[in-house]
Amino acid sequence: MPARKAPGPDGFIAEFVRACWGTIRQDFLDVFQQLFELRSRGFYKLNQALLTLIPKRADANELRDYRPICLIHLVAKIFAKVISLRLAPRLGGLVSPNQNAFIPARSLHDNFVLVKQSLMLLHQLKAPQIMLKLDLTRAFDSLSWPFLFEVLGQYGFGPRFREWIAILLTTSSTRVTLSRLMRRAHDYRILQPLHPRRAIPAISLYADDVMIFCHATEDDVAASKGLLALFGQASGLRVNYAKSSATILHGEPTTAEMITQLGCPVVELPITYLGIPLTLRRPSAAQLQPLV
Repeated sequence: MPARKAPGPDGFIAEFVRACWGTIRQDFLDVFQQLFELRSRGFYKLNQALLTLIPKRADANELRDYRPICLIHLVAKIFAKVISLRLAPRLGGLVSPNQNAFIPARSLHDNFVLVKQSLMLLHQLKAPQIMLKLDLTRAFDSLSWPFLFEVLGQYGFGPRFREWIAILLTTSSTRVTLSRLMRRAHDYRILQPLHPRRAIPAISLYADDVMIFCHATEDDVAASKGLLALFGQASGLRVNYAKSSATILHGEPTTAEMITQLGCPVVELPITYLGIPLTLRRPSAAQLQPLV
């Protein structure tokens, strides 16, 4: 009988996993049982990340010129995945329709179509309006944890769920919604209605890409800036106006001067939103290719 051929590297790994699966499975169950009971002592050892920096540009010389890449322990990743799977079916009822990032059955293109339709309707009014394209500074690094837990509590998440999130955040070693604040400002007439007959959303959010519409008046511009500052103080998510832009629809010559109080550049259409050219004209086949 011919001798059995030694397994290759992949086969050896598979045999090793099969031989050790019973022990691995029991270890996972033990860890998850402790986490379910909120006994997180020592979990920081399983929630460590090996971090390396990849330069974004050839002449990188500052920390912001690098992109961090992490290798995270399997247990912490699975724990986070289990929590996200429990949360995913309920996100549609928790998050407003104009915020679509990472929500099942919603797409990046929903935001683009929403902004495109709003832009067309406001353009047809031929009234002075402003479209603000905002960039949030280090959106995923500056979220306030107390703000996050307060929002989760207001949405009805119980102490155990919030404690699971706290375990993941506080043991790692490597904020929520702006749309509701804008809606409340319209309800109290702090901001004017955008359209006399149609309900046009004043804001569209996809991750850290934010688009806001407001009237081209000093009161609305000042109110929008004040609301963004208030949101930044509460959540830690602050606007980087140097990387943001303002587009004027049917504005007066003095409108551009008024927008200087925001501190962001004034740009004309077309602009790029979510990687797709945004314009008032019918898009060409070449412009729609990224969407395809």
